[in-house]
Amino acid sequence: MALEEAQQPSPDNFLNSEQEALLDLYLQNLDRYLEELRASEKIQVEIETQHLKKILTK
Repeated sequence: MALEEAQQPSPDNFLNSEQEALLDLYLQNLDRYLEELRASEKIQVEIETQHLKKILTK
């Protein structure tokens, strides 16, 4: 019965503790993915810029 109570959300919380932990993990992974995506976009812009400079200097 204590396990059932721990899994039930309290009136103040929408999610139970297990769901909150899973949501936190998901958000951390999403943040990491977005940071990697931003970094790859910066690298892509740098590559394209260098390529354009090379074309223009010919």
